[in-house]
Amino acid sequence: MPRISIQQLNNYAHLFKRQVRATDLNCSSHLDHTNILKIIHDARVECFRELGFSEKNLLPKSNKLVQVVIGDLQAQYLNEGELFEELLIETDFIERSRCGFRMTHRIKSLKPFGSLDQFNNKPNGVNNNNKSNNNNNNNNNFGGINKSIGENNEQQNAAGTTFKNIALVEVGIVAISPIDHQPVELPDSFFKSVGLNKNFEITKIKL
Repeated sequence: MPRISIQQLNNYAHLFKRQVRATDLNCSSHLDHTNILKIIHDARVECFRELGFSEKNLLPKSNKLVQVVIGDLQAQYLNEGELFEELLIETDFIERSRCGFRMTHRIKSLKPFGSLDQFNNKPNGVNNNNKSNNNNNNNNNFGGINKSIGENNEQQNAAGTTFKNIALVEVGIVAISPIDHQPVELPDSFFKSVGLNKNFEITKIKL
């Protein structure tokens, strides 16, 4: 059975950062696929907030209350997420319809490569500190650990970093009235505010 393939954008309009938590993991200690959907939901809510509206009120400047429901969703899982991994969730709008729109998300992380050890090796005898200094350093650094929270030894000692794509998700969103639960036509002003002009064509997608 062929897998679905979601196209990535060259660039995304919104960036949301989130660390993988213990509660995000499955029985194999990897980022659970269901929690990926929750993470992109957080990113989408934050994107809406920065644009000046919300899931409960798409048209805050109008006297008409309009909310959103998810009409469809597809996800492509590419790599495993690990505990404490720093996630970068990118979000953008890619399609419009009379009563809704489609959004795309990409979840990725920074993956370290190489090591600085080759540059840090020094000849024997260069760092011959006395025992008292070593003991003081160890006490001050809790056993020699001196790094930022959320940064592991691999990241701290890496020669560089690259991106690891974890998942791609597309979500079809429908605007509805909370009163009669019927679809609501969205005005051009709304689509313009999210970058979907009337003659919009998907020009960001990689071929």
